[in-house]
Parts: sequence; C-alpha cells; structure tokens
Amino acid sequence: MITVTSAAGGVGRLLVRQLAAQNAPVRAVVKNESQAATTRRDGATEVVVGDLRSTETLDTAMSGADVIYHAAPTQVIDERPIIEHLIASAPSKGLKHIVFHSVIHPNLHQLTHHHQKDIAEGLLRESGFPTTILRPSHYMQNYLEVWEFLQAGVMPYPVSPDSVMGVVDLADVAEAAAKVLIDPSPHTGKTYDLSTVELTRHQMAEIWARVLGHPVTAIRIPPSALTNSLDALPAIPAVIGHAVRSTKLNSLAHIVRGAQAASNPRDMKNWPDDARQAYRTMMTHYDGHGLPAGDLSVLPSLLGRTPTSYEDFARRSSAEFGYSNR
Repeated sequence: MITVTSAAGGVGRLLVRQLAAQNAPVRAVVKNESQAATTRRDGATEVVVGDLRSTETLDTAMSGADVIYHAAPTQVIDERPIIEHLIASAPSKGLKHIVFHSVIHPNLHQLTHHHQKDIAEGLLRESGFPTTILRPSHYMQNYLEVWEFLQAGVMPYPVSPDSVMGVVDLADVAEAAAKVLIDPSPHTGKTYDLSTVELTRHQMAEIWARVLGHPVTAIRIPPSALTNSLDALPAIPAVIGHAVRSTKLNSLAHIVRGAQAASNPRDMKNWPDDARQAYRTMMTHYDGHGLPAGDLSVLPSLLGRTPTSYEDFARRSSAEFGYSNR
C-alpha cells in the first residue's frame, strides 16, 4: 500500500492517477468529503479524510502502508510536528519508507516555506529512517492561474517579468515520484532536484504567444497585492491596454473573468494570516531575485526521457482547456 498525503492537490491528483494506472494500491489522504470523491475518481483504493496536523489522521494514513508520499499544503506553515510524528510512529505502523515533498533551494532561510522544508529534511536525515527527498522547482502550472488573462493577451503575475525562474511540469514531478514510490529501495537516502528549465516571464509570454496565436505581454503585479488587492490598481491600465491591443474586444470577457479569479488566488483569503504573509514574502523574494533551477540533469535521469518543455506544457494545457488557435 502506498499512502499519498494532500492527494487532492496539484501533485497529489496526478500522482494518484499515475499509481492507479500502474495498478498500485493507493491510500489517499484528503481534508473533506468533496476531495474524497475526487480522489476516488482519480483511482484511490482507500481514502482517509482528516487534517494532517492531527496525529490520529497521520496514524490512520500510515497504518499498514509500505511507503508514504508526504506533501504538506502551502497553508501549513509549521511542518515539524508532522514530520516528528511520522518519524516516531512509522516503525510501529509498519511503514518502511518516507518520500518527502520538499522545495528547490530549501536553504533560502529568509523564506518561511523554504526554511520549514529545510528543517523537515534535517529531521528526516537525522532520524536514519529510510527516506527520499524530492525538491521540485516552481511549477509551470502556477501560471495557469492567469489562464483567462493569457487568452486576452496578457500575463500578469506577482513576480517581475525579468526574474529568472526554474520551472517544472507537475506531471513530470508526479511521474518521477511514482517511480520512487513503486520501487523506493534504490532511492533510499537520495535527494533529487526536479527542475526542467530556467525562464523569465517575458520568455514564457513569448511561448504562450506562439501557442495561442496572438501577442502576450508579461506584466508585473506588486507582490503586496496578494494581501492587499488595492495594490494591484496601478497595474490595471497596463493590463487592459495590452489586452485590447492584442485581442481587441475579445479581451473584455476574459479580463472580467480573470479579475474575478484573481480576487482570491488559491483560496488565499481562507488561509491563516501567517500563511498569507509567508506566501507574500516568498513572492517578494522571487520578484527581486528569481528562483534558479536546481541540477537540470536529475529529472531526465529519473524519468528516463527528456522532461516536458514549457512550450509542450503550454500546448497541452491549451488543448486541455479546449482552446483553439483561430
């Protein structure tokens, strides 16, 4: 049995599907009954509904499983109690291996999310428990949050268009994770960077322009707008101006829908205040410094193929959304 936490998240859903496609029994851990129904459709064999911060949920998730893939939701800031309980209880529950979903460059201690991952990695290494650590880069899918704007010809995001970001396709992360979970022994004690390519958002916008068939302009939204929406107001004229020049009147409906989606990205309004502030701080750092990729040779080796390029990701995503380049 393989347990997948945060099984209704971006990586989790794809990972459950990957494992189910290979006939691996999957126990999915989700936070509510709606997510439970989703993960069952994705192929989960068993479902645990609960809070990862609950020791009862963790014990149920581990019991009788051979390996666990642990990925905490972004809004969970302090992972130490979760990791400490996994380490302490794993042997008695029959667990043999932990695969930990970390982040690229966890040594960026000025960023709470990265620092917490570094603490968790240290606890796992010090425990001596069989562990594999995966460090994915910034997800290509993060930019699908502005899909409506992309169709209008603009790519607004709370990071400078000039910042260099290492990115990776979530589907590739899930495929690599599935390979480790199905046969974890060769990966014991290993730490893997999962990065595909480095791009600025200007370069991403050029790729989207080729895919969508109209000009796309990358626009910076102040990271402070993540916690104070009024800070986005100065960028609105640029968004509308570039959109109208790119896609004319066709842009208007997309701008309206994009603005509605941007009013509560990732459901952040329901996150704890410390999680919102930590996310804003992280985006502010990326805005000024970017986020370099890790070792680009690792992912091809794990996958046994060339990772998905940003353009292939954009074309696949456009097709999944039913977009036609008219």
